[in-house]
Amino acid sequence: MGVVALIGLFVVFYQYHLSTSVRFDQIADFNGGASAEDGPVLSQEEVERYVRTSKLTEEMIKSAVRRVQETNGLSPDVASTLIQQLMNHLRRNVFELPENNSKITRPVFTGRFEPSRNATSSQRSQESSSSSVSLSERTPEPLYIITPTYRRPEQIPELTRMSHTLMLVKNVHWLVIEDAAVATKQVTRLLERTGLKFEHLTAPMPEKYKQKKGAKPRGVSNRNRGLQWIRANATDGVFYFADDDNTYDIALFDEIRKTKRVSMFPVGLCTKFGLSSPIIKNEKFVGFYDGWIAGRKFPVDMAGFAVSVKFLLQRPNASMPFKAGYEEDGFLKSLAPFEPKEIEFLADNCTRVLAWHTQTKKNEPSAPLDMKLYGETNLIKLKQQIV
Repeated sequence: MGVVALIGLFVVFYQYHLSTSVRFDQIADFNGGASAEDGPVLSQEEVERYVRTSKLTEEMIKSAVRRVQETNGLSPDVASTLIQQLMNHLRRNVFELPENNSKITRPVFTGRFEPSRNATSSQRSQESSSSSVSLSERTPEPLYIITPTYRRPEQIPELTRMSHTLMLVKNVHWLVIEDAAVATKQVTRLLERTGLKFEHLTAPMPEKYKQKKGAKPRGVSNRNRGLQWIRANATDGVFYFADDDNTYDIALFDEIRKTKRVSMFPVGLCTKFGLSSPIIKNEKFVGFYDGWIAGRKFPVDMAGFAVSVKFLLQRPNASMPFKAGYEEDGFLKSLAPFEPKEIEFLADNCTRVLAWHTQTKKNEPSAPLDMKLYGETNLIKLKQQIV
């Protein structure tokens, strides 16, 4: 059955490419490493067509595997492996030009759109400028979304809801960090299905804090692990601490992309006031509105601020403290030198709520399945998806 599925997938894939005007030899030469003298430069239209073809091909493979999975009962692990193997095969056998195929005219993509050789200097300048603007619009600076999470009945539903929001955001990199020694397979499968760039990391709370009575500094080890990853892997863009039990307006991510250093914005359904926000009067900052000030210099909610990656990299010692209730304040103070008067106010000068503490109702762990009654039913697979 697996062989039949593979054959079917490749037939669908090949038929798709026959229906496009981008030839395999054209696609291959994007990765061929040839010089500009070896052949004509691809036009912007051809490059864009190639990008669309690649993305659609990957989506076709994923869709076809899902159909085979539903029809033939493949397990999620097998389906995930099949997708990966097909993509690897695609790159190896389709996108790489055979060494003995030296007679093919090699179109070259130089990494930029070249103006016509016959154009005037003024026309070339306009074409180059237009191409640069177009590329900039398509690829904004990255957003790094740091999401702490832990195993519980609501984990997968909440991550699912959040993933559907992030799938609408351009150039986002999702750092999902579990409070666990070993990553949960269900979370990994969910992340793989989204098509998002992601990192699935672990960062368990230190034992000394687990044993502490009263409020615990939840999510601190996760967020600090996210900061560690950003320092090691990012050079620009903006990062944002986004808990998985919140709700986010898609407009929020366009807003936080404007962050130059540290930005802030309102959060709804937060504390007894129902709102946490900087206070703006006559377009000037005058303080903070929050149901729990408690002597904090920055009495804000975790979902109420974003930080520039470059700004963080200039402060190698910035981190979040293991102090329950003071995590946000401690982190923002660790960004010193930085004062409240330097905050950038987003969401129309803090007049729009674009993030909410919706907090899904807590559920008890599901009762064990009676295997004598249901041992050969669909309930076995369903129970594997429920905590």
